[in-house]
Amino acid sequence: MGIRAREARRKVRAVDGPERPAGGIVVIRGGEMSGARLSNASVWEGRTLRRQSSPPHGSTAVTSPNPARGTHSPPAYRQLRGYALDPSLAQQLETAPISQVTFRIPWEEGLEPGPVDEYLEVVDVDPAGKCFYEPVDLNDPHLLAQDGLPPSEGTPQFHQQMVYAVARLTIHNFERALGRKALWSPGPPPPGKHPRDDSHFVRRLRVYPHALREPNAYFSPARKALLFGYFPASASDPADHVPGGMVFTCLSHDIVAHETAHALLDGLHRRLGEATNPDMLAFHEAFADIVALFQHFTFPEILRHQIARTRGDIDSQENLLGQLASQFGRTTGARGALRDAIGRFDPETGAWERHPVDAYEYERTDEPHARGAILVAAVFNAFLSIYNARVSDLLRLYTGGTGVLEPGSLHPDLVNRLAEEAGKAAGHVLNMCVRALDYCPPVDLSFGEYLRAVITADVDLAPDDERNYRVAFVEAFRRRGIYPRDLRTLSVENLRWRTPEEEEHQPSPALNRIIRLLRRHAHRQLYARSRQEIFEAERVARIRLHQQLRRHFVEDAAGADDALFLGIALEEGREPRFEVHAAHFATRSGPGGVTRLQLIVQLTQEVRIPRDPDDPEGETMVFQGGSTVVADLIEPRIAYCIRKPVTSSTRSARQRSFLAGFAEAGLRATYFGAPEPGSAREPFALLHRGTV
Repeated sequence: MGIRAREARRKVRAVDGPERPAGGIVVIRGGEMSGARLSNASVWEGRTLRRQSSPPHGSTAVTSPNPARGTHSPPAYRQLRGYALDPSLAQQLETAPISQVTFRIPWEEGLEPGPVDEYLEVVDVDPAGKCFYEPVDLNDPHLLAQDGLPPSEGTPQFHQQMVYAVARLTIHNFERALGRKALWSPGPPPPGKHPRDDSHFVRRLRVYPHALREPNAYFSPARKALLFGYFPASASDPADHVPGGMVFTCLSHDIVAHETAHALLDGLHRRLGEATNPDMLAFHEAFADIVALFQHFTFPEILRHQIARTRGDIDSQENLLGQLASQFGRTTGARGALRDAIGRFDPETGAWERHPVDAYEYERTDEPHARGAILVAAVFNAFLSIYNARVSDLLRLYTGGTGVLEPGSLHPDLVNRLAEEAGKAAGHVLNMCVRALDYCPPVDLSFGEYLRAVITADVDLAPDDERNYRVAFVEAFRRRGIYPRDLRTLSVENLRWRTPEEEEHQPSPALNRIIRLLRRHAHRQLYARSRQEIFEAERVARIRLHQQLRRHFVEDAAGADDALFLGIALEEGREPRFEVHAAHFATRSGPGGVTRLQLIVQLTQEVRIPRDPDDPEGETMVFQGGSTVVADLIEPRIAYCIRKPVTSSTRSARQRSFLAGFAEAGLRATYFGAPEPGSAREPFALLHRGTV
C-alpha cells in the first residue's frame, strides 16, 4: 500500500492547474463518501492508510487466487453493474426499474486495480480534497461473482468502476464500427526531438473521476486524460433534486461516453480539434454527442421502457432516448436535459416542445455546442426516418392495416419488436457515422463534407441501399440547411466522393505501384499482437510512404501530376514539403458478404500566407491543406482522394474571414490563448465549462 501511496503522490503532481493540492495527500480506503462536507482540507470521510504489506484483520480486501492456467477458456466479456444513464433515474418511481444496467465489456486477463487495462488507467486522485481513493480490484472473486460493485453515489470505488465500464464500452463500439484497434494520439516529443515528432506511443488514456470541483468534464489532449468534476446541485427546481447535493459527472453515462468519444476522435483526426472554420469545434462536440446518444439504444431495459412509454413514437414527446446528461442539466439550472436531439423546454411556459426544423438555423448559429446540436438533430432525424420505415409493416399488421394505434398500452410483444428494430437502426446509423471518419478530409472539415463522407463510406460497404438509409441522411441534412458548398444537387450519386476515373487528374501507374507496396505493412498490422505494434507499424508505413512520394514527386515524369492529384503543392527548385500524417489499415465486412481491406492515408501540408491579402509583407498566418487517400488493398488501387489543397484561394479567404471574426469576438483567446491553428493545448477545457 506504501507503493500505491507514493504512486498517488506522483500522479497528483501530474494533475497541474488550479486543482493542484497545496499540502499532503490522504489515501482513502473503500467506504462511503460524505457529500455534506465541503471543506478545503478534505471532501470525503475516510481514514489514512498506514503502510502495510498485507490487509489488516477484518479488511474487505481479498487477494485474488492464481487459478490453474489453461484449464478453462477466459470469458468473452466482463459484466459490470452501473447506472443506466445517471443516478437521477433511481430517484423517480417511473424510471427506478430501469435505473441500473449491466455493461458487457471485452474481457482482459491482465486487468489491474484501478482499473488499469490495455486502453485505460483510472487514477482516482482528488486534488481539491487532497486525497487519493484506493483503486477498485475488479478481479476480486467477490466482485466477479456479483458483476462488480453495486451502484452507489457515495462509494468512490464504484465511481471508478462506472467510469471505466462506460469508457471501455464506448471504445469497443467505436472499434467495431471502424474495423481496427483504436489508438490515442501520440504524446509529446522526446527531449531534443523535433516539435512535430510523434513517435511517443501513448498506451493508456488516464481517467480522473474526481479531478475537478466544478460543473465540468473534459478531454485533455495535452495530458491524454479525461478529467471529471463534481459540484453541489443548484437550488433551482428543487423538486427534481436536493439543493446542494453532490453531483458527480463521472456517474453520467452520457458525459463519460461524450468525453471518451472526444479522445477517440483526437486519436483518429488530430487536426479536427483546430478552429479553422465554424464547423470544426462544433463537429467535435456533435460527434461526441452522437456516440453518447446512440449508445442509449444498446441498453434493452431503457429501450423497451421508452418505446412502451412513447407507444413507439419516439419523437412525439420528451424521452430519455433523445436526451443527453439529464441530471447535469437539471442540477445546473436548466429545466431539462443538457441537450435534447428532439425538443426543448420553452423558457416562458416551462413546457417541453419539439424543436422546429429551421433550414436557416445553421447559417446564423456560431456557438460550438449549439451549432453541433444542429448536426446531431440532423443525424437523429435520419435515424427516426429509418426507424419509422422499418416498423411501418409491424404497425400495419398490429392495427389491421390502418397503421393507426388505438389508445392504451402496447402489447409487450409489439414493444419488444419495436425495440428490436430501433436498436438495429441505431446501431447501423452509429456505424455509418463512425466509418465516415475515414472518408473525411484531414483538415478544415465542414458539415457538408461530413455528409459526403457518410454517403461514400456507406456506398463502399453496402452498395445496395434497400432501406434507403442514404436517402434518409440526405433528406435530414437538407431540411437542416446543411449542404456541401461545391454541389448543385443533393442526389446520393452526386454526394458520393468522386472516384479517380471521374477526376480530371488521375493517378499514374507509378503512384498505384507505391500504394501496392504498402500491402506488406497491412499484413504486419493484421498480425500485430499489441496496439503498440500497430502504432509502430503505422509509423514505418508513413516513413516509407513519405520517402517514396518525395522521390516520386521530384524524379518521375508523372510526379508533378500525381502531386496535383494528391492535393500537394510543389515549389520549383525546392524539396517537397508535406507530411504523411496518418496511415491506417482497416478490415470491414458489410451486408451481402462485402469485405474491404483498406488503406487510409492522410497527407497534410501547411504554408504561411498573409493575414491581409492586400499587405503581402505584413503579418502571416498558418494555412493548412492536404488530402485523404482511401485505397483498396485487395485490387489494389486508389478508390478516392479527398483533397483540400493549400492553393485554394476561396478557402483561404474564408479562413481569413473566420479567424478575424473569431479574434474580434474574443473566443480565440478564451479557447486557445494563441493566434495560430495548431497551437491549442486544451481546446475543450473552457469550452465545456458548465456545458460539458
